[in-house]
Amino acid sequence: MELAPKVPIPEQAPVIEKVPEVPMTGLETLWLQIGGTLCNLACTHCFISCHPKNDTIPFMTLEQTRWRLEESKRLNVKDYYITGGEVFLNPEIFEILEAILEYGPCTILTNGLLLTPKRVERLVEIQNKAAHEMHFRVSLDSLDEKENDAIRGENCFRLALQGMANLSKAGFSTHLTMVRSWDDEEDAIWEKKALAFMKEHHVPEPQVKFLPGFLMGELARTERGYHENERVTEKCFENYPITNLQCSSSRMATSQGVYVCPILVEEPSAKMGDTLEETMRPFPLGHPACYTCRISGMTCKS
Repeated sequence: MELAPKVPIPEQAPVIEKVPEVPMTGLETLWLQIGGTLCNLACTHCFISCHPKNDTIPFMTLEQTRWRLEESKRLNVKDYYITGGEVFLNPEIFEILEAILEYGPCTILTNGLLLTPKRVERLVEIQNKAAHEMHFRVSLDSLDEKENDAIRGENCFRLALQGMANLSKAGFSTHLTMVRSWDDEEDAIWEKKALAFMKEHHVPEPQVKFLPGFLMGELARTERGYHENERVTEKCFENYPITNLQCSSSRMATSQGVYVCPILVEEPSAKMGDTLEETMRPFPLGHPACYTCRISGMTCKS
């Protein structure tokens, strides 16, 4: 019997790193993509390319939201976050908020442009009757009007500030959220600037939240995508608990199923199931966005 020739082994064979898996330690936070991918802005750095004509992921309906809330109750979820797109484009937003606040506190991510006095008045009515509190995160990308509007669109700076002012007058807790355009080492400097900025605009008890840029969606087109070596490996967690990642205790529900996190709702491989129960399992950190979360220590939560 003739043996097959041996395949020569290269002196330096490439090492295939094992993709680490993040365990599910218990569902503490449920994200709901109430706004789908439809947005009234077209920001140049949006990681899921939300814009006024992108309805790839439709709005969540009140009925869908109620179903998710019932699921979440059985899994002992502690708090809720809603995002989009822009959540205030959803025609059922107020009824949805009333439903969520029956189950737990809710943080609302918004660009602030639609927070008119009339809408905020309705939010006050909802809060006054609710069992739990709602909090807001309003996005800006610079403390300078021209710089911000170059990223987010004309008049966005002015309208977002007006929205924050309306929330503040009504007594709501408000975070200012910014995507970093500076080095991580400068966070303390920017935090001081941002807090002073919010105080100047009469926001009581101001708070800030900095997020890294994700090299996907619009940012991949305007700057660059991820390099091949920008991936997490098991070595990334030798001195860093993998359970620090938010995907160990949260999931993202959309109108099209449940995903591992808010960042990857356009990634088919990140869809974990149609029910929350199905997603209570480990997830492989194979997407390059996982690298950004690890090196920045990022969490989408406030």
